[in-house]
Amino acid sequence: MFSKPQVGVVDEKITFDEPGRVKFKATYWPAMLFRGYSMTLEPGEEVAVIGRQGITLFVRPF
Repeated sequence: MFSKPQVGVVDEKITFDEPGRVKFKATYWPAMLFRGYSMTLEPGEEVAVIGRQGITLFVRPF
């Protein structure tokens, strides 16, 4: 987990059971909702990037 959340922008819809994609630091990354969140994040929404496993980022709503 990152010490501080950082800003990303959803590029492909992310749901509680389907990963999507975010733009983070000028690069596109696979992303999934962090455990405990059960909503849908739509393209264009800003999210908090809170961690990473391999190349997949963990995100939550701001």
